[in-house]
Amino acid sequence: MVLKEKEIRELIAKKEIEVEPVDLELQLNISSLDIRLSNKYYKYPKELEPDIEMLDIKNPYLNILEHDFILELGTVIEPGQFIIAESLEYISVPEDISLFLDSKFRMNKLGLQLVNTGWLEAGYEGTILLCFTNVNDFPIRIFAESRVAELVFMK
Repeated sequence: MVLKEKEIRELIAKKEIEVEPVDLELQLNISSLDIRLSNKYYKYPKELEPDIEMLDIKNPYLNILEHDFILELGTVIEPGQFIIAESLEYISVPEDISLFLDSKFRMNKLGLQLVNTGWLEAGYEGTILLCFTNVNDFPIRIFAESRVAELVFMK
């Protein structure tokens, strides 16, 4: 069963669902909660591109990801660029609630595609890593605290 706004609000008030930081007036929708970008993200370093012909699932090169920060004036994602961003919110849900992560349509309209939509297990706890690709022909500027995804709560 998909939880509605009133149920989500009540569970947060009872601290059965924890979301920090959160602005319910801004982020809570009829049946979902908007997720914002923190100022942290990761990317594959440009200087390694000539050395890496392909990523391999048995050796995914995750240890070479560069940690970076979204600046106050925003950070530009170039066409075809892939980044892994961290959610601003720390989420904790009980064992009887699972989460469904989906992108915000306004981000899709820009060509910024969230590629890891789907289920987060019941009892999930932590920030959420958001994988984005710019599928547009134009660069896209992102900002910390932008609402980029939404969580649906399922009991």
